[in-house]
Amino acid sequence: MKMKLVVLTLVTLFLPCAALGGNNPWDKQLPFKNATIHYTLSGMETGEEILYIRNYGKESARYRTTKTSMLGMTMENRSVEIMTPEWIYHFDLQEGSGTKSVNPQKLIIEEYNKLPAADQKKVIKNVEEMGTDFMSGMQGSLEKNVKEILGYSCDKITVMGSTIYSIHDTPVVLHSESNIMGISVKSIATSLEKGAVSNKYFEYPAGIEPHPDPEADQVAKLMAEQSIAMLKNPEAFKEKNQGNMMKMIPGEI
Repeated sequence: MKMKLVVLTLVTLFLPCAALGGNNPWDKQLPFKNATIHYTLSGMETGEEILYIRNYGKESARYRTTKTSMLGMTMENRSVEIMTPEWIYHFDLQEGSGTKSVNPQKLIIEEYNKLPAADQKKVIKNVEEMGTDFMSGMQGSLEKNVKEILGYSCDKITVMGSTIYSIHDTPVVLHSESNIMGISVKSIATSLEKGAVSNKYFEYPAGIEPHPDPEADQVAKLMAEQSIAMLKNPEAFKEKNQGNMMKMIPGEI
């Protein structure tokens, strides 16, 4: 969960912020209001994923049906992840369990809005200037408009054993590959259809009530606070943390 929050926060911080329209660079709309995206998964985890998007990306629901092969054993996985502006809900349909954690983007927006206007201007300026340098410090890279997928120009972020292609200046991923601790997984979008999405995909799975995940909330809060602090005063943050984003994560990943 912590590793997922790290990558999600990195994508949230640097991919959607090149076009800084509006009052908050992280409070942006997608190029479509509603859409359904189908993915094929391969590698250690094989199967399919369907992503439902509503309200220009403010809400999404991700349904996964996969099989994981390890040490000669095969496990079936069925999960649902629902994201709202406030929360991220994860439901394990195999175990019949569910959790909820705060949406990192919500916390980043809140931290940005706390700043005085002068500091907000510094943050906006530093987002573009720091993106490439910061990713280099993470032994990663950020490239924009490097590939077209399903008719959309995509940016590429490479970090922590993951390569992610997302629709330009958005967090909508259309192609991702990861190899973390020997676990290799690839996800490729095979179709993107714009149009209305049913409310049923955003309802809790029957019989499962999500429970809070305080540890994930703690990680997300700390990352949001220190990410904005870093963007407000990069030199002071670099001196304090030696440019290492991993210091922002409590405990083991």
